[in-house]
Amino acid sequence: MAFGCPHATDIGLPALRLAREWYPDDPHAARVQAFFALLAEMENTNLLHRGAAEGLLFAQSSAHEFLIKGGVGTPDWRSRAAAVHGAFVLRRLSPGGCADLLAITLFLDRLLLC
Repeated sequence: MAFGCPHATDIGLPALRLAREWYPDDPHAARVQAFFALLAEMENTNLLHRGAAEGLLFAQSSAHEFLIKGGVGTPDWRSRAAAVHGAFVLRRLSPGGCADLLAITLFLDRLLLC
């Protein structure tokens, strides 16, 4: 089953589990880390539709920068994540495909823990 979702298994799950090690009592941190990891690597067609190639590149580079600066492993991660969200809203960018992959990642994580 997981072979059909390589982004979830190869990118989402490792990011989710790493952030869970950093913040075992904060499931939001793990989810945000996984989301940004997916966004940095994925060619999201919703972003292409909404913002063309420039919108996709902006979203990917924003996610990559968030991760390079420590992701959720830094004390200010919530404000940095909120700033990225605000920039997306201003540009009418919606990374819905990454949200879907995050849901798949969370499902697989739960399934593999059972």
